[in-house]
Amino acid sequence: MSEKSDQSEAALSLEAAIRRAGARAVEALTGASAAPATVRRLARVQVPIGEVAALDWLRAQAHLTQYYWADRDNAFEMAGVGEADVVAPGQGDFAGGDVFAFMRERLSPEVRGQRYYGGFRFHPGPPRGERWRAFHDFRFVVPRFEVVRRGKRYDFACNVLLGDGAANRRTLDAVVEMLESLRQPVRMARLPFPPVTARSDAPDRACWEATVYAALEAFRTTPLEKVVLARETVFETEGPLDPVAVLARLVEYTEQSFDFCFHPAPDRAFIGASPELLYRRSQCFLESEAVAGTRPRGHTDAEDALLGEVLLTDDKSRREHAYVVKMLRKTFKGLCRSVRFDEKPSLLRLRNVQHLKARIEGLIEGPEDDAALIRALHPTPAVGGTPRAAALRWIEEYEPFDRGIYASPVGWVAAVGAEFCVGIRSGLVQGNTLALYNGAGIVAGSDPAEEWMELEHKMGNFLKVLFDYA
Repeated sequence: MSEKSDQSEAALSLEAAIRRAGARAVEALTGASAAPATVRRLARVQVPIGEVAALDWLRAQAHLTQYYWADRDNAFEMAGVGEADVVAPGQGDFAGGDVFAFMRERLSPEVRGQRYYGGFRFHPGPPRGERWRAFHDFRFVVPRFEVVRRGKRYDFACNVLLGDGAANRRTLDAVVEMLESLRQPVRMARLPFPPVTARSDAPDRACWEATVYAALEAFRTTPLEKVVLARETVFETEGPLDPVAVLARLVEYTEQSFDFCFHPAPDRAFIGASPELLYRRSQCFLESEAVAGTRPRGHTDAEDALLGEVLLTDDKSRREHAYVVKMLRKTFKGLCRSVRFDEKPSLLRLRNVQHLKARIEGLIEGPEDDAALIRALHPTPAVGGTPRAAALRWIEEYEPFDRGIYASPVGWVAAVGAEFCVGIRSGLVQGNTLALYNGAGIVAGSDPAEEWMELEHKMGNFLKVLFDYA
């Protein structure tokens, strides 16, 4: 079985859909158990359901591992629990090599909706410190059960990884056990989060300003032209934080963002609402965008328009954005034909801030190699700097914390496509702490105090969540 989907049936209640999808997954596993599988393949059962608030359903499953992804256009949303397959260094059947090729061996082009969700660490290799200790260089998951929305259509899906008879029997037991533990969504009361008791910044204000001055000196004395410096801001609360509840509140305050949650264990959850696309690939069609430069939003239409005009004409912001544009054009011209790009930046207006944005697209020549795309595009000068190698060395030397998954590629991989955002405007939830990560592009002419305030503006939506103000 590759897929069973009730595309022609009327939508069922979620409870009925869970029973039907579970029964068909059991049927598939039982039928496949007699034949050994040389290559393990994913199978998917999908059943249409009525409208379901995906984040409410996900929050009700707090006893399970939880995953969430929503695209920036509000056209697709996935809330998933459990793990049908995990691809990570030293985990399961993956022994190294091309992670994308390995995943696509298990994905079927004929099965709609079958995806791995996950991402990469910003700096490969052993983590520094304890905060990201449990995170691998990369980790991708196919959730066991999913509530999926495409436009106005809702489905409940079950994913299984088929293998030989013994493996299928183990999977069958896991499916049945998890089916029995699924809970119906309940509209949660909108209660404030536990009060914040402490805040700490790494680097602190004085160290930040000294580091920016060091970067400005490096621009004068070394080939370094731009470096993106980040800050880790840790909030402690009186009680534990529910990552999905934090994300649900964050989504209320956010627009035009890729929203995500990767919650594989009780002691860690990476959540965020990123405005920035790294790349989207559908077969050979490739698109990306340059996002850089920042100004706050105005309190009135007139003030907002003035701030936008300042951003469009500001020399420092235009230079910061131009580094990203230059890198993307060079990369696309090396990989693609029929390249098209915006000649001038436009404004990307978000709830708290606005940025310069320019799109680029093309048709890939040669193999559609996502591993090569990640190597070519990550990190862009919007989150690393330029020249890339010099900027990354500078970041590792001067930043007093490990970026973990912050500012790294986060997204999904399907049989014939992939989509990754840049994991900015994000944070790590661990018990009663929320560590937030934000960065600022430093170029010649940057002002340390202004760059510090830019970080404050960028985490504005998280502050609304924590302190419960609109």
